[in-house]
Amino acid sequence: MPPTTDIASCSFCTKPSSAVQRLVAGPGVYICNECVALSATIIADVNAGTPAGESAAGRSHRDYPADEILKLLPAVAANAARVEADLAGWINRLRTHGVDWPVIADTLGTDIATARRRFDSDT
Repeated sequence: MPPTTDIASCSFCTKPSSAVQRLVAGPGVYICNECVALSATIIADVNAGTPAGESAAGRSHRDYPADEILKLLPAVAANAARVEADLAGWINRLRTHGVDWPVIADTLGTDIATARRRFDSDT
């Protein structure tokens, strides 16, 4: 049997594409069918009037113990790196379309020097 090639992983649960039925792509993020189902349950809880503290939606960063946070950090960092790489790709595409740095910086809500430092591979 040939090895499975993972094209991406879920930005929420970090499962690779080979471990889920479907993986939906968005700009810089991916979500698997399992996380979509969980999201639907959370939304249904909210719509049904379940108090926020009793639903998964009510859990915040401060509710996680340190060991759980440490387990989550690699996945969060990997997602951040993937989003940053995707953003850089979009910026590069804009530059090939002739979009100037002032327009890109303004769209990102930053100054030109910061945008160039972050995304200009020629600097």
